[in-house]
Amino acid sequence: MTRAGDTAVGLKTPIIGRRTQLEALAEALTRLEDRGSPIVAISGEPGIGKTRLLDELCARADGRGHLVLSGRAAEMEQDLPFAVVVDALGDYAASLGSDRLERLIGAQAEELAPVVPGVEGLGGVGASRLQDERFRSHRAVRALLEALGASGRVVFALDDVHWADDASLELIGHLLRRPPRRGVMLVLAFRPAPARPALVDALAGATRDGAVIWLSLGALTRAEADRLLDDDVPDPARGALFAQSGGNPFYLLELARGSASRTGGAAADVPSRVALAIDQELRALPDHAQRLARAAAVVGDPMALDVAMAAGELEEGPALSALDALLGSALLAPTDVPRRYRFRHPLVRRAVYDTTPGGWRLGAHARAARALEDQGGSLTARAHHLERCAQPGDKAAIEVLVAAGATAAPRAPATAAAWYAAALRLLPESVETAGQRLGLLVAQAQSQAATGELMPALEALTAALDLAAADDGFAPLRARLVAGCAMCENLLGRHDAAHRRLVAALDDVTDPRSAAAADLEVQLAADALYDGDFATMLTWARRGLDAAITLAEPALAVLAESLVCYAELGTGRIPEALAAASTASAGLDALSDDAIALRLEGPYYLGFAEYFAERYEDAIRHWRRGIAVSRASGQGQFATPMSIGLAHAFEVIGRPRAGLDQVEAAVEAARLSGNRQVLCWALTAEAWIAAIAGELPRARAAGAAAVDLLGDLDESVLSRATRVHVAAAQLEAGEPERCVEAMADAGGPEFVHVEPGRRAWLYAILARAELDLGHEVVAEDWVARGESLARTLGLGYVEGAVAHAGAMLELARGNARGALEQAERAVTRAADAGAAVQASRARIVAGRAAAAAGDVEGAVAWLERAESELAAMGAVRFRDEAARELRRLGRRVGARRRRASGGSGLASLSGREREIAELVARGHTNREIAAELFLSEKTIESHLRKVFAKLGVSGRVGVAEAVGRERDPED
Repeated sequence: MTRAGDTAVGLKTPIIGRRTQLEALAEALTRLEDRGSPIVAISGEPGIGKTRLLDELCARADGRGHLVLSGRAAEMEQDLPFAVVVDALGDYAASLGSDRLERLIGAQAEELAPVVPGVEGLGGVGASRLQDERFRSHRAVRALLEALGASGRVVFALDDVHWADDASLELIGHLLRRPPRRGVMLVLAFRPAPARPALVDALAGATRDGAVIWLSLGALTRAEADRLLDDDVPDPARGALFAQSGGNPFYLLELARGSASRTGGAAADVPSRVALAIDQELRALPDHAQRLARAAAVVGDPMALDVAMAAGELEEGPALSALDALLGSALLAPTDVPRRYRFRHPLVRRAVYDTTPGGWRLGAHARAARALEDQGGSLTARAHHLERCAQPGDKAAIEVLVAAGATAAPRAPATAAAWYAAALRLLPESVETAGQRLGLLVAQAQSQAATGELMPALEALTAALDLAAADDGFAPLRARLVAGCAMCENLLGRHDAAHRRLVAALDDVTDPRSAAAADLEVQLAADALYDGDFATMLTWARRGLDAAITLAEPALAVLAESLVCYAELGTGRIPEALAAASTASAGLDALSDDAIALRLEGPYYLGFAEYFAERYEDAIRHWRRGIAVSRASGQGQFATPMSIGLAHAFEVIGRPRAGLDQVEAAVEAARLSGNRQVLCWALTAEAWIAAIAGELPRARAAGAAAVDLLGDLDESVLSRATRVHVAAAQLEAGEPERCVEAMADAGGPEFVHVEPGRRAWLYAILARAELDLGHEVVAEDWVARGESLARTLGLGYVEGAVAHAGAMLELARGNARGALEQAERAVTRAADAGAAVQASRARIVAGRAAAAAGDVEGAVAWLERAESELAAMGAVRFRDEAARELRRLGRRVGARRRRASGGSGLASLSGREREIAELVARGHTNREIAAELFLSEKTIESHLRKVFAKLGVSGRVGVAEAVGRERDPED
């Protein structure tokens, strides 16, 4: 533990009047010792006893031999990223060292570097640099807590969470949404007001799940207050103290310390009276003790003695004497770390800081910054002080703030934005500094956008655009800044404003053959996609493509060609779309990573164009490269959308478990970004892929969450896509009536803003839904619509989906031969497209049709292959459907246990382990697997050891033999 209890001579600090809360703490400890992962939330006003109750819990856990990791947020350190987590975890993690951490959690240890900066050797090349991927650090902390809890019990206790920095709150939110699995207790103490939305929302979700033990603390009664006071406090003063304190334990004790005889006033005056009492207590100490206390308040809580000595201009001897006086008065208390001390309560530190003269504080912050520089202190610690004391034009301070912002940006973008803003305040406005200001404004906007602060980001980009407009030297940047502003406006749902901005910018370009004009033409093509206006999109994309070719701008040409492909798909011209896809693919493959980094929209749009053109492997390859370049270059704006696309592609080609892993990461990244539109998109993907994987409760929850977000978004291609895909997921989740209703609300039956290929697929979905409802005539109409459209496109997945629906219609009519013919076509066309799940599902229908036609052996062949393939894919629900059909035919089928039920063999593998096992079975080397999954070879080796153990094999051949074939005894 790193916390000291509050004790002082003449005063008692037992826990008074908290019997119910103490019983709840005992229950929480019992749950922990039963291998549970309880969450305890301690809520109450300042000074009400939250810290004392948390300390009691920690002391009891420590006494039972559990590992206690406790930290406290500080009001004046909210600009230090992960401060409360570092306080709780940093020293312990440092004591473990990087080697031990890597043994505990593998390659994830690299992602701990921002959270535990004191550990040497962490934060290597595997650590993500993307702001939206800061969830990787959150997962690493959760993994570490789980690893520590696996060998014992862990209490992770965070006090004063209402003062936590944004990065810490994001991590806490992650732990609340996805608590460590076993043997870890999360304890949070905080004030209920003012509410921190991120904390409130995460706690509300955990509370709905029944995971939170709430402890709300109220005022003491008069009798309880009397018990808290020392016997030496005279009776006449007790009533006045109780009235002045309002029954607040901390206020009561502080007033007793300062002047127990003071009377009068009202409870509303208590905070100022408490501050006065603390100031009186401080002034009763020697001058050098007062000086050290004020320096400590400036330096931080906890404070490093050496830095406080420098801030207070104290030599070692007087400083140690002052320290003795402060410890003796209980203003300060020691921690477990040598030469580091805490104030007895955050309110004490606040009072000391506020009563310190402002001029002296400025000097103390400056001296603390110099001391940290001399001692090799972190950029973040130095920036914290310089932000408060540096003078305008201080180049050294500006450099530190900018460097600290760049360091914080990947994991704490809110802090980075604040430090960039501080640097801008210090940077003089002049012609000479215009370039630096422009760069800082862009960096500030990127960090603000990463936290969902799109309006401030738009304001920063607009300011940068104004700077660029005033200087012809910045002309090449203007188009990109306009594009950035338009992107923010589109994400804010201001599609008309974005369109007007782009058109106005193009009108202002004097040379229509310039690079700026070409850039804006391509951006207008992308802009048209939001309205589903494919004809306009095609016009702008072709103009931009011609200009890019003329200007010899290959990266811009790839982007434009990708948009041409997308637009051709939208107008139903499939041969032209495929030709454009081939050209764009070759162009992108020829580009260097540095060139792609300048145009990350290229792999983003090309990947989706290829996905809808049913070139899934190409889409996967280009998205993976785009994500890798995004990470390497620290640009995250397209990484999450590309991850969403990657998840969809994995599902189609027969890797729904890998798709779920991918989309889970995308949801976390989107949630952190604060971008409701992208979060809606990610949740929609989760709903569909979870339904395919057989996780129906998860599918329903994700779909409902996605639809709920639509209320805050303008109508666009993304909102319409959300409705239709959630509707399709509802069908897969066994809710055909809701599917039909949702499709009608989403623009059916015409779906004019949906490209023809997906429109035909929607017709197939509606046909199946109506069949489930017993509406054969209506289903026949949808099948006819789908067939009419699909035959003009030549897209295998689409034709397969429509043929699948047609086969089910023929089965419902009793036409077994016709059903088999349609099902065979569905299998062939889906397989041609590489759509493995769709092909296997069609084999189930073929098996049912063959059985209905009297061909039992043929039916068994269809169904056995479908069952085996779907089991290997991890599509549990469809595999079970095939198994049921086989049993109806009298065939014995082994039950494949699911991982959640403690199964063995392949069913016991995690999603990542299953994915690696499948790649091993395909003959991939460890290096190839690592490259494909963006993991280190060491991590692959670690996963394979677990795979070998779970499968009971000694090597890769055994893994290959097990994939797709292992079964448990017959159920």
